[in-house]
Amino acid sequence: MESSFKDSVNECKQGSYKVHMNSEQAYTKEEIPPKPELTQSELIAQWRLNLQQLLKDLGFSSSENNLGNEINGLTPDIKEKFGYLNKTDNLLKEHDDFTLSDAGFEKYKSANLAVVRYLTQLHQEKKSKEEGDKNVKFYFLSRAKHIKQQENTTPWLFAFFHLVLLIITTLALIIGGVVVAVLSQMNGIVLLLLAAVLLTTFGIVKDKVRNYKISALTPIRFITSLLSICSLTILLYAVIFIAIPVFITWEFKPVWRDDVLMIGLGIFAFIILGHSAQTNEEVATIPNAETT
Repeated sequence: MESSFKDSVNECKQGSYKVHMNSEQAYTKEEIPPKPELTQSELIAQWRLNLQQLLKDLGFSSSENNLGNEINGLTPDIKEKFGYLNKTDNLLKEHDDFTLSDAGFEKYKSANLAVVRYLTQLHQEKKSKEEGDKNVKFYFLSRAKHIKQQENTTPWLFAFFHLVLLIITTLALIIGGVVVAVLSQMNGIVLLLLAAVLLTTFGIVKDKVRNYKISALTPIRFITSLLSICSLTILLYAVIFIAIPVFITWEFKPVWRDDVLMIGLGIFAFIILGHSAQTNEEVATIPNAETT
């Protein structure tokens, strides 16, 4: 009696375990219903919505009748695809029973993809330009950013810092010119090159002041900051082409000092003359600049 009672208990446990496993297997094998695919008309409507949003981001009013008329400079291929998309969309809206064949749908899809890629590129270029304009500062040796900064307000603290920098670099350049003249023992060629650099620099400063006081939003602050950057650039050239070569020559070949000095000063003067020519070209790009 005792033995048969134990067996029946074991059979009950095994049976309940089997039922549990079977129900779990049945649950895991249950299939998830597939998501319904979008119809042809739904896909086209979604693509058209995306295209209109791109046009809106670019600042164009995406007309329901024509998507491409307001965009200038389109390539013939993109313009043709714009026309095809517009014509097909109008047919789909006017005729409920109008559908595209498989080949027509692929053609529409290809045209839409090409137009979207083109507009996406335009949007990225516009966004990059906006970010660049927003972050415009007086970066060292960045002429384009210097000119662009005239459209913005230059803070007084920023201008004051540049004023101090301008005074320091100007004094450094004057002292450097005197030292060069003394080291060359008032050599005529050296004095002539120094005079050419001085007159050219004054001409550059005069042109910048005359033109930017008209076009800059905050002329005094902008001109101060711009001249500070220019003075730093000139000082950098002087150090690279005159100071460093002369110092190295003085250490290793003192007899070549005067030759290296005149060669470096000649290169330096040539660069300053080149900047004078660039200033004239720069003035031509400044809006509302008066020339005399």
